[in-house]
Amino acid sequence: MRFLEPGFFHLAWLAAIPLLLWLFRRAAKRLPVSTLLFFKSLAKEHQESAWLRQIKKWLSLALTLLALFLGIFALARPAGTFSAETARAVVLVADRSASMAALDEAGKPRIDVAKDLLRSVVRSLPDQAVMTLIASDTRAEVLLSRSRNRRECLRLIDTLEVVPVEGDLEGAMASARRLAELDAGAKIWLAGDTPPPEGAAAGFLDCGLPRVINAGITGFQLRPGPLSSGSLELFVKVEASAANAEKVTSTLEMSLAGKLAQLREIELAPGQGSTLILPLEAARGQRVEVRLRTPGDCLSWDDAAAAPLPRVRALSVAWFTEKPDPFTEIAMASLVESRRIEMTRHEPKAWPLKEKPDVYVFEHWLPEKDWPQDRPVIALNPRRSGGPLAARVLPGNGIPHDGVRAVLPDHAVLFRVASARVAVTQSVSLTLPSSLETLWMAGNEPVLAAGEHAGQRLVVTAFSPSQSEQLALLPAFPLVLGNALYWCAEPGTALNELRVRHTGELLPAHGLVSWHAWDGGAFTESSEESAHDLLPLRKIGAWETSDGQSGGGVLASAAETNLRAGGQTDAPVFERSVLPVNAFGTWAQRLLWVLLALLLLESFLFHRRAVY
Repeated sequence: MRFLEPGFFHLAWLAAIPLLLWLFRRAAKRLPVSTLLFFKSLAKEHQESAWLRQIKKWLSLALTLLALFLGIFALARPAGTFSAETARAVVLVADRSASMAALDEAGKPRIDVAKDLLRSVVRSLPDQAVMTLIASDTRAEVLLSRSRNRRECLRLIDTLEVVPVEGDLEGAMASARRLAELDAGAKIWLAGDTPPPEGAAAGFLDCGLPRVINAGITGFQLRPGPLSSGSLELFVKVEASAANAEKVTSTLEMSLAGKLAQLREIELAPGQGSTLILPLEAARGQRVEVRLRTPGDCLSWDDAAAAPLPRVRALSVAWFTEKPDPFTEIAMASLVESRRIEMTRHEPKAWPLKEKPDVYVFEHWLPEKDWPQDRPVIALNPRRSGGPLAARVLPGNGIPHDGVRAVLPDHAVLFRVASARVAVTQSVSLTLPSSLETLWMAGNEPVLAAGEHAGQRLVVTAFSPSQSEQLALLPAFPLVLGNALYWCAEPGTALNELRVRHTGELLPAHGLVSWHAWDGGAFTESSEESAHDLLPLRKIGAWETSDGQSGGGVLASAAETNLRAGGQTDAPVFERSVLPVNAFGTWAQRLLWVLLALLLLESFLFHRRAVY
């Protein structure tokens, strides 16, 4: 036993007061009365020997002194010592990512369940255990570091709130392990709906739902539609949780400027998804909103997204060629006519240009010097090597191939391209940097590749469109060329306004930021001030800065939408019966309980048994 506030022991001098009062009691006085009959009857009822009266006097003094010393001991805050089997420290990790807002059938969110379990752990700990509290979302935030203040830990647990961002449990558990290493025998407990990663050596406070029904938006992107008359299109991906008991039917609503524009009904099996491409016809400044409605849905954060529509300026393309392929000319002309690109054509002798475009297109030619490292490049059927690309011309008219094999059919350059019907004539053999990915294979040779090299996006083809069988009858080549232009220009300034940011990212912003934000039930207007010209996106919806920048913030996380049902884990699970819950709190609280009981006993003896 040890005392945390031994300075209060100086109050022991107060014991002199009851001692003096007990020693110097006022003596009995003799008073004349008219009769003694009444006093004689009382004496018969309360006949006591001298020794019993003396014991009562000593008992009264002992009870008074004991009550005084118990109060002094409580103020001195006694604490027990640790044994070999007692946890000396605990690191508590609270998951507050978007999925922790999921509601059970009683309407209780998962974060409230996590708070209850964390409080149980804290109250189960021995006196003076070292406590650390970490809140986990996109990054780990240490709310309390190696403290013995139980009350402060409970207060911080009460302040936990869900943040609509995707969680990063691995980062939080890595931080928890480092903090646990500072105290021998420290235990880690994770409160959340997702078990700790394998090998984390942590206990699990399971907050998973007993029954899951959820579908959410896991993809949201504004982009130009290649070779289409519309100026923009909206890509939306919707997924259902794998823990759903059965198929769900969801309704997707798209609104423009507050008016319903499109309505789609989607049937989703557990763990499956559906993608939609919705054309947009709207003016700059209008806002597009998407809302997903699912009967019985238990998580609302992933049911909505919003973003302002930007003005997309045409891409600036510089096309270098001596003798262009006729099909390349047709494809370029179609893009120019749709007002999607501003194309200038140059002879190789004009290289290099003084004014830099968004994308360079080299056809049948590559510059031997002054390679443009600060702009993306599309190399169409190069006849010589240049920069990071090495090309060797094949003899004759090349090698015809009846078909190509799509190695990465989901790549953006192959969007909407039916690769199975494409037949090409390979005219060059390519040697590519290792960072470029092959998209089409013809035989054993790559004929279409894309990727990044030294921070520069590159797209390379190794076939001649005019000599390829049936390629003129298919939209494959114009689509590939259009997709390649927009994919190359995506990181540049031309398409910056189309970017929709994920919640949790840092937004460079100065001053006041206005929000049209989703609160889980409806879109509301709000604002917040950025600090140090950076604002962490912690809201879902459309934002606009005081200097005119605008954009959208979306959750769009398959990990958060794919809710997990409770009770499905191999990690050690906390149960209230496992750790001894101390019903009377700390030693100081126990002493106060004893003091209260002692005062009640003294009151009973004084009033009922005449002990004074």
